[in-house]
Amino acid sequence: MANLVLPSKYAEALFSLAKDAGKLAEIKNELLSVKKVFDGNERLKDIVYHPGINKEEKKQILTKVFGAGLSKIVMNFLMLLVDKKRERLIPQICSMFAEKADAEAGIRKITVETAFPLDAAEKEKLKERLEKAMKAKLVMDTRVNEGMLGGIIIKERMRLIDASVVQFLRSMKEDLRVMKVTAVKMQKSGKQTKKINVKKSSNKQAKKKK
Repeated sequence: MANLVLPSKYAEALFSLAKDAGKLAEIKNELLSVKKVFDGNERLKDIVYHPGINKEEKKQILTKVFGAGLSKIVMNFLMLLVDKKRERLIPQICSMFAEKADAEAGIRKITVETAFPLDAAEKEKLKERLEKAMKAKLVMDTRVNEGMLGGIIIKERMRLIDASVVQFLRSMKEDLRVMKVTAVKMQKSGKQTKKINVKKSSNKQAKKKK
């Protein structure tokens, strides 16, 4: 299991600095963009994490990649991590900072799993009802779990949601069951229509042959 103590300390220090400067949201967005670049660029990680490349070279590379789009606070923080030889913690610190900023803003991140895909309207309806039930602003990640027979699973930080919304979940399970039944009926209806059209087409061809 990864050691979270050290990255948490760095994230907390930057969080305190950003909060004092009144720039929590701004710095959160910058750090998420940094994490996105690191996550999608193995070459960058190979260079920045390499123990044989000196600090100044690493700083130059980070400045070239991020310098134009980051505030002085974030750039100085990245330089500090290089000086402390903590470059490998950059993506983890970015994630931890974002979580702290969301918590400060009263935002909770949840993952919703359903047996079949939800359209945009269904997602919005679900989010509104969950926010009301949980009394919080939510960032919702929806996923399809093909192993489920039906219903809904809601997780927060990989843990099942607490019991305060059990009644809500029961009602949502029923809603999702109804939507699934309706979708199946529509699919069957479409197949029956195609069969009827095929039969009509076959009859016309038979008449032409006569």
